[in-house]
Amino acid sequence: MLKKLPSILKRISNKQALLVFFLLSFIIYGNTLVNDYALDDSIVITKNEFTKKGISGITDIFTSESFTGFFGRQKELVAGGRYRPLSMATFAIEYEFFGLNPFISHFINIILYALLCWILFQILFTLLKQKLEFDKAKIIACIAVLLFLIHPIHTEVVANIKGRDEILSLLFSLVAFYFIIKPLSNKIINFCVVLISFFVALLSKENAIAFVFIIPAALWYFNKSNFKHIAYSLGVLILPTLVFLIIRNSVLGGFNATPSSELMNNPFLGLEGNEKYATILFTLLIYFKLLIFPHPLTFDYYPFHIPVVDFSNEFVWLSVGLVLMLFISFISGLRRGRSVISFSIIGFAASFVLMSNLFFSVGTFMNERFVFVASVFWCLGIVYLGFLIIEKREKLKPIVLIVGLYMLIFYPTKTIARNMAWKNDFTLFTTDVKTSVNSAKSNCSAGGKLWEEGKITKAQNLQKEYYQLSEYYLRKAVQIHPTYTDAWVLLGNVLYDSKKEALESAKCYLNVLRRNPTHENARKNFDIVMQQEKDKKLQLQYYLELWKLDSMDYTLNYRLGVIEGRYLGNLPNGIHYLERAVKIAPNKTEALKDLGTAYGMSHQIEKAYNVFKRAVKIDPNDDQMFYNLAVSCMQLGLEDEAKENFTKAAHLKASKQNN
Repeated sequence: MLKKLPSILKRISNKQALLVFFLLSFIIYGNTLVNDYALDDSIVITKNEFTKKGISGITDIFTSESFTGFFGRQKELVAGGRYRPLSMATFAIEYEFFGLNPFISHFINIILYALLCWILFQILFTLLKQKLEFDKAKIIACIAVLLFLIHPIHTEVVANIKGRDEILSLLFSLVAFYFIIKPLSNKIINFCVVLISFFVALLSKENAIAFVFIIPAALWYFNKSNFKHIAYSLGVLILPTLVFLIIRNSVLGGFNATPSSELMNNPFLGLEGNEKYATILFTLLIYFKLLIFPHPLTFDYYPFHIPVVDFSNEFVWLSVGLVLMLFISFISGLRRGRSVISFSIIGFAASFVLMSNLFFSVGTFMNERFVFVASVFWCLGIVYLGFLIIEKREKLKPIVLIVGLYMLIFYPTKTIARNMAWKNDFTLFTTDVKTSVNSAKSNCSAGGKLWEEGKITKAQNLQKEYYQLSEYYLRKAVQIHPTYTDAWVLLGNVLYDSKKEALESAKCYLNVLRRNPTHENARKNFDIVMQQEKDKKLQLQYYLELWKLDSMDYTLNYRLGVIEGRYLGNLPNGIHYLERAVKIAPNKTEALKDLGTAYGMSHQIEKAYNVFKRAVKIDPNDDQMFYNLAVSCMQLGLEDEAKENFTKAAHLKASKQNN
């Protein structure tokens, strides 16, 4: 089969190539059409308020940081923020016409991926035929693109709807690339196509900027263009880049390169330079391993699925050796007349360096999608190298054929199988946690999703299993990352829902609140579980600990006032906290009612009267409040007012009973 492949490919026409790439794209990724939304799809689609406005939300999308529609405010999770409005605009248009319909989104991703592969074929063929025989150039270009198309490392981009930003960015970068190396007869139209397509690529994802270097390099390597042509292409690419950077700067308010103080958004937090750069080199080796043998794959390379290493690690030096070998090959290729291998190396380096963590943190040690663009040049280089070996090393030909057969069989099989893991969050998280066993994020994600499923399942045995697994993964997450806020909150939820352990749950929330006393979910959940604790002295102890962290919170003062005054009989303390609660939130009638009652029980009748009088003005429909006011009136000798308030209380109570 492999022996016949070259003769088939050299006869393929452009239209036939387009058909082949479309058919193969649907064969390889067709099983994603039944998948739901997964992973970051919630950030850009299902829970993004701008996207869910449909077409009317596009203005917000183009004038905001990419995650603002999800968080409700600009929140720079990683250095520099994110401005990738184009893919989100396509999601908004889809939502306008189809609502939340993952089938449509997956279908569009596959279509775009197929188009990308076809344009990539056109570019590689156009470049290679400048150096090679026509048939050989077509064969190498076609095989390189087929390898790119079937490679399993691309599943994160194609199978995950959110990955459309990567597809669009590369697609439109390649459109600009094509119209530079093969211009139209009308130079003005050609100029406009390049300008617009590259600007669109940048709006899709910032890493398109790598092509500002790659495209002129390709002209120098393959076309042997004169300086004027290279300078022209560079100028045409720089112009939309400058416009994009100006727009990006105005939307995001500048480029803030300050790394995040949260480990999940800055994996190098607290590391010395020795450890940081050794770990980056170690990660590079993993990328190369996955490009050759893409197994196992995972969505999660967060701390500490990739271990932190230093330069005493032998794999770091193996990576150093690999980099040196590639550098020597690059220099050697230049000396031999600008070889394809040399261009592949420089193209890989240029497209990968922005995602390497060398210059700024990208939020994680690595991700499979980070090598999406760079894999174009890996595929070109590896295929060209295979042809060189076949031509010049006859004895090694069987090895090349075996490697080719391995890729032809294993890669598409792995890709199709891996697509199934992207079915939904539950499948993805519970599958990949078995790979990313030492990742705090993966354990937290799996634990959180198992907790959610446990809450809705009606099968008790299954619910118990889900809760047990959830607790296991979440405990592991906080063991790996002891200050992991999300994991502590989820662990508190699971402990209460599965075991009704109010105090153990409260301890989890306190773990978060000691570092961030205003954390909304932790505060809310802490209050919910503590209200279920029957031991009022323990309740008091836990509420007091949180009160010491934030004494100006209304709920804490109100709870302490009720516990002290109503349940523990300490009226002076109860009044103290209730007075603080009323001062913080003057219109909360629950606090006014309890404060008035406490005043009455401590024989401060006039104060009770004033508080109840104030309360009924805020809520004139509370029968109990009017009754309490009436009692205060009686105690003060205000008989007529007391009678009036007793009548109002009785009338309101009767109305409630009738309703």
